[in-house]
Amino acid sequence: MGEILKIFGKRLRSLRRAKDMTQEQVAERAGLSLQSVGEIERGRGNPTLVNVERLSEALSVELTELFDLGDVKMTREQAVQEILARLEGATEEQVRALLTMVRVLIQK
Repeated sequence: MGEILKIFGKRLRSLRRAKDMTQEQVAERAGLSLQSVGEIERGRGNPTLVNVERLSEALSVELTELFDLGDVKMTREQAVQEILARLEGATEEQVRALLTMVRVLIQK
């Protein structure tokens, strides 16, 4: 059972970061303690359904989006394959923009 908590926590963290929110902001909006949000994100907290609903509202996402765990469980190889597949349909401008982002994210 602990594995699902870790996966859910990673998904929560991913959504929070995508919204450019801090744990403090999510905790305040959800009516939870900062400690609770941190524990959930680390896979150590087991949120109730009511708190999961509060978290989805705090992040302004549908409940189903919180449980879309596919990208979290994806292996590195699967992620690379999906990136390559998506690049096939990208415009030249999109490819250059992505290259710039990759260079920023992965600096040697």
